Amino acid sequence: MRVLAVVIPLIAAFAGLAGAIVSGLRIVRPGRMFRPRRMVNYRVHYDDWLGTRADIKGVAELVVRRRGQDVPDASLVMIRLSNEGGLDIGKEHWLMPVNFTFDGRDVVGVEVSEPGGTPSGPITDSASIRISKGKKALELPRIELQKKDRVRLLVLLSGMRDHAGPAVQGDASIKGAVRGGGLVREVSPGRERFYVFGWTGFALLSLVIAVVVALLVRPFSSTPPSPLCVPGQITAAGSTAFAPALTEVAHQFMRTCVSSDVAVNPGGSTVGSLGAASDLEGSGATGSVAATHLAMSDGKVPAGYPHLTGHPVAIVIFAVVVNRATGINTLTQAQLVGIWTGKYTNWRQLRGADLPIDIVSRDTSSGTRATFDHKILQMKTEIPVSSTDCQHTDLIPNAKVVRCEKESTGQLLQAVNEINGAIGYAEAAEAAQYQNIDEIQLDRRDWATSAVKSGEYKFWAVEYMYTYGTPAPASLLAAFLSYMHTDAAATILQSPDWADIPCSLTSLCASG
Repeated sequence: MRVLAVVIPLIAAFAGLAGAIVSGLRIVRPGRMFRPRRMVNYRVHYDDWLGTRADIKGVAELVVRRRGQDVPDASLVMIRLSNEGGLDIGKEHWLMPVNFTFDGRDVVGVEVSEPGGTPSGPITDSASIRISKGKKALELPRIELQKKDRVRLLVLLSGMRDHAGPAVQGDASIKGAVRGGGLVREVSPGRERFYVFGWTGFALLSLVIAVVVALLVRPFSSTPPSPLCVPGQITAAGSTAFAPALTEVAHQFMRTCVSSDVAVNPGGSTVGSLGAASDLEGSGATGSVAATHLAMSDGKVPAGYPHLTGHPVAIVIFAVVVNRATGINTLTQAQLVGIWTGKYTNWRQLRGADLPIDIVSRDTSSGTRATFDHKILQMKTEIPVSSTDCQHTDLIPNAKVVRCEKESTGQLLQAVNEINGAIGYAEAAEAAQYQNIDEIQLDRRDWATSAVKSGEYKFWAVEYMYTYGTPAPASLLAAFLSYMHTDAAATILQSPDWADIPCSLTSLCASG
């Protein structure tokens, strides 16, 4: 809504500017703009009633006569025609000559008050003008008009006006003409100038409103302001599912704050949500660690970390993934429980290929695994780990199903990509980058941000960034956490590369 409050006046300003430009072009006459076109302007100089007015009846009576005959309800119209296009008009260019109608009034007579046209086809008197359509219209001859030639007609009419339509209406058809057949009614330049100034004023007023609204709205925006750039170095360790997106946010932050350095899962750091949280809880008492380290966790860490403070930053969406050789594209939650508890051992049992099922899981330090166990398996007991290479049951020789564990999202996806019968789970957007992996439907629902927001897709977790205690307000940790809630960070998180939902844009983080 705050954006609309600024955008709507800006749209109005552009509309006003467009109106001013269009009105300005009409003043300079469309026939001369850009490519020359044939165009005849007509202008009604006046249309006046000549009969007796109601307020003087009984005192005087005014009578209009033509050639000895009274003209009841007489009116007089002055019309000027002129060639205002960029080309001469010859007799051969008229597809249909000029016709005028007068709002239901009868034409009594016409005189040419200002002759015009070329010697080969001029209008010199009324004899060349035909009264047609039962005296309801005038038809002009197919005259030749050079550029700027003019003709003035004085038309005497009888009858009362029908105010349902225009008092004087003209039509014609000319080869190579402007839109509308080539006959254009000329509006008073004064009126067009009024339109120009009116539209320009409207545009300026709308622009001023947009600026004022932007200045008033911004101080009350719930989006945190741009962070104070604090020099120094911090490290974020933990979740391998969220690490790629956070790395991109960190790079953007460092482009803004060149004296700040943010390392995400650097070499030697502990990966996995719970592993990083445990390290921070254990070593955070050292002042330097507390001031420089963050732990990324897919979901809240369990009880037992009393010194850690969680900061929700985004919703991460996960997907169940299979190797394409399995022939599987959808599974129910009950079927997934059956796979991880050993009920199903071959994909043909689930209408897939005749391949043994190979389960690739994350290890117990993974927040992604914690989310899968809680939301999909609902804490059902999984079959034990039976393999070290995810293809042979070397740990439990007689095991019916291969199950192995990987330390990171990348390792899991690489294994599923290479093993024909493999199944696993991972951050959804990252899984889409592997050639031999399919992200299957969960209870016939594809993963999507809209499905998460509507409650139709439930395999997701709130991503938390944990600190040891509360970071000092002027610290680099506080500045970076503040940056995670800016529009710049939100743009990166919700891009197609990551498809996360920033907590600054949803209320789901409070309930997840």
